[in-house]
Amino acid sequence: MLPRQSRQARQFVILHARKRCVATSALLGASQAALTAAALLLAPRAACALQPEPAPPAASDGTDTRSASAASHPPGTVRAPARNSANDPCGSAHLDIEAFNYPGAELLLPTFADSITGADNPLRRDLLCHGLAYRVVSNDNFTASPQSDPAAAAPQVYVGQRPTWTVASYYFLAADLRSLHLAGYQISTIAVVSRTSWYPGTLEASKMLQAVVYKSFLHKRIEIRAGYQNNDDQFVGMQVGGNAASGSVGVFAVPQNEMGLAYAPLSAPSVTARVQPVGNFYAKGGLQRSASPAGGPEDLQRDAAGFRFAPDGDGLLSIVEGGYQRNAQPDSPATWVRGGYMTNTTRYLSARTNTYLSGNRCWFVLADRQLHPTSVAAPAHGLYMGISAISVPSDLNAYPTYDELRFYQVAPLRSRPYDMASLVLSHTGYSRFTRAQLAAAGKTTASSLGTVSASYSVHLRSGIYISAGATYNTRPAISPRLPGAFTANLQTMFFF
Repeated sequence: MLPRQSRQARQFVILHARKRCVATSALLGASQAALTAAALLLAPRAACALQPEPAPPAASDGTDTRSASAASHPPGTVRAPARNSANDPCGSAHLDIEAFNYPGAELLLPTFADSITGADNPLRRDLLCHGLAYRVVSNDNFTASPQSDPAAAAPQVYVGQRPTWTVASYYFLAADLRSLHLAGYQISTIAVVSRTSWYPGTLEASKMLQAVVYKSFLHKRIEIRAGYQNNDDQFVGMQVGGNAASGSVGVFAVPQNEMGLAYAPLSAPSVTARVQPVGNFYAKGGLQRSASPAGGPEDLQRDAAGFRFAPDGDGLLSIVEGGYQRNAQPDSPATWVRGGYMTNTTRYLSARTNTYLSGNRCWFVLADRQLHPTSVAAPAHGLYMGISAISVPSDLNAYPTYDELRFYQVAPLRSRPYDMASLVLSHTGYSRFTRAQLAAAGKTTASSLGTVSASYSVHLRSGIYISAGATYNTRPAISPRLPGAFTANLQTMFFF
């Protein structure tokens, strides 16, 4: 356990820790190439379809009929299950490549066709004929402020106070197990390599992020994932528009991460299940070994590779979530309402009593609604509004409340069907107990943080997204108390 001072520092920097990507690793690339070669030699041949049929309209009975184009995914849009296709390059029973596109997660990725390397390239064709699929997602992020002073002696306390960059890459490899007579089973792995100019304010690592077994039942009415994974992609649904390609800035929610939810690049052993028995209502649950109460840097220090099962002092995080999720249709707008509760048996240091206490917990409620559809041919296009409210105990967490109001438009221009514009307003409360401790140490403090952020994401071509945004922060740090600050952000995302 870190001393209190280190924990306070960690509690600040986690506010601005985000998943940012892009930098490749030669060692990781060599390992992945060796794994792919071995799979090609050893896996039995199972034929496959590279080009999936168009996703069908949402079924009135709630059957999972998700659209696979993440660039235009509204909240409530879900991915199409594996289906047969006339294109069968391997000459036997076949697989839909979209069945490998991060199944069971709330975070949606663009289709394999929307990638720089395309869906029908020779490597993908050969791998898919052996029941394998790969994907690489990379991202650059640069944030700076007009008030930046790179030569200032004081330490950096928020992203953009000095020019801040983050780069990383995510490497996906998935295997279908039907050749082993395990129909519906997949093994999915993700490795991450990330670097940053400001550590530990933003995290960096070279490690395993996920190694899970996925199984679906009853046409995806039941989905189960078990293994090592980050759960910020599985629960709550914080991404604006529900997809990885939105590029929206302004989402600074950290209470759920403070109280133990594993967030990238952190991973933990867990099992999650999603059930959608009737209509559009669903329920999710999960059990996860808690992330370190001392924060992300401590978690990475004790588990650099990501395979440690039960470090001393970490308890059990239990998660439940329920909601209503409906796709956009010409006669009905998209709607996604969800809420849930988490509880953690890990002992956290209380800023009120200065003793270690268990029972950290989190409540969350979020809702997104399509307000104004703009295209009958593409019902997901249009203006959306969303709200978020997240709360954790103020004596065990430095940032106990987070509230957000967001507006975003999918395809704001008819000539740009895969672009997205967003406006996000948020408020983060700072713990009065943490502030009292800082004040007793002679430090100045702020009571809360308010932000207003605007951004626009451009889909340049298949697999390439660029977004630019600006944010005004009223009080960008809990300590020291600083004046308001503007920051500008440029982000690129590449999907291979």
